[in-house]
Amino acid sequence: MKAATLVLAASAGMIWSAATSDASAAPAQPPMGQFLGAYYTCDQGHAFQVSYNSTAPTVATVTTSNHNARYQLKRVDAGGGPQFSNGSVSVAVSGDTAQVQGTAISLTGCKLKNTT
Repeated sequence: MKAATLVLAASAGMIWSAATSDASAAPAQPPMGQFLGAYYTCDQGHAFQVSYNSTAPTVATVTTSNHNARYQLKRVDAGGGPQFSNGSVSVAVSGDTAQVQGTAISLTGCKLKNTT
């Protein structure tokens, strides 16, 4: 009887551990190189660089090809890939592409060129 109780308790512990570890999975991180950044080229010859504050970033700084315009963005909790916003400018990263909204120039069709 004690052996059966022990096995049941151990099994319940495994189920609980599996359930809690899935719920606490780390959020997806954007692509970045050893200098915590990435460079994207966009349609119409435009581009932007993004620098992150860590390997699990909470802040991103976007520098555009429009006279080096800079935007500091905070990570926002949204479904899907990593997203950063300051309320007017936002960047959403999905694999090798990025969607940028709110910058002075139109940054559309942006694809990862390299990581820095």
